[in-house]
Amino acid sequence: MTTKKTPLYHAFMARNADVRAAAGYYAPIAFSDPKTEHLTTREKAGLFEIFGQFLLQVSGRDALRLVNETHVADMAKLPDNKGTYCGILKEDGCFLDDVITWRVSEDKFWVCPAPHRVGVIEAHLNDKGAGMDVTVVSLGYRYTSLSLQGPAARDCLQPMTPADLSNEALKPFEIVQTTLAGVEDVIISRTGFTGELGYELFIPTQNAEDLYEAILEAGADKGLVPCGVAAMVSLRIEKKYPIFGRDITEEHNPVEAGLGWTVRTKDVDYPGKAIVEELKSGGTTRSLVLLELPEGASPPEGGAELHVDGATIGHVTSSAMGHSVGRALAMGYVSSELARDGEMVDLAGNVVATIRTGAIYDPQNGRSRL
Repeated sequence: MTTKKTPLYHAFMARNADVRAAAGYYAPIAFSDPKTEHLTTREKAGLFEIFGQFLLQVSGRDALRLVNETHVADMAKLPDNKGTYCGILKEDGCFLDDVITWRVSEDKFWVCPAPHRVGVIEAHLNDKGAGMDVTVVSLGYRYTSLSLQGPAARDCLQPMTPADLSNEALKPFEIVQTTLAGVEDVIISRTGFTGELGYELFIPTQNAEDLYEAILEAGADKGLVPCGVAAMVSLRIEKKYPIFGRDITEEHNPVEAGLGWTVRTKDVDYPGKAIVEELKSGGTTRSLVLLELPEGASPPEGGAELHVDGATIGHVTSSAMGHSVGRALAMGYVSSELARDGEMVDLAGNVVATIRTGAIYDPQNGRSRL
């Protein structure tokens, strides 16, 4: 498979980023070093490109019907310009993907899949929408996606747009369509993958490089720095945010992945509904947990086995150095009877890890609501 260059490839190279192939694209792993970028995002602000994050537009008279019959959330309760995070499932109750979907209007929705699942979800929605008065189309490379995250994110972005980005005007998971630095057709979403105050920007691809540089310049005096993939990974793992392809796959259901809260009671049927509702009430055999390693230990490899009393009870799905908490962290599945806060499990190399059932950083999620 040919590795693609993102619209910001040349901007990354001009800033001497460590650019490598990742998920089919040339992506910046880091501009300075992952720890500095991680901590700067937590303390000030970081700007990331989310390569391949495309929007699927679902429009037409039956748009609401289609999204409600394919999402586990109750999409009928969404107001205009509001989104929700949830799963799109197969008939066996396991994930086809996890998505954020926004209701733009009564007859138009934007679905945002994982970058490498866009084609899968587009085909699924077209299949389920057969015979309905609905059109599903990928907006694809029309937009390039940026993520501006950190406590100074609003101060960096607000001077560049007439849209009101105050906490009262743009709440978490809400969107606004506006101009940015004079560029029209920009979508600003109050979302992110770091646990901080943040915004994801869908900007016209023809303006991507100019706006990327403009945002960095506008935020320079507030401490904004460009950030790479490595910092994004460590930031999300501190928050116990799962990612499709590692922590959740087509073999996992929302309940065992700790996402049962996204499954809403509603009259409308969707693939796997009866199965996940039964799992939600009856429990699962395995659960996704966060693993806190002792000080000085290195992050384990993905797939590393987890043991208790010599018996294999699970495996690691992803890991990173938790720079905000000063120790290595991992995510992984363990037997549900052991998925208790403070339980100890063994890793290779005589390392004993402590199970954490929630986020180790900002467990009350206050920082994203600043």
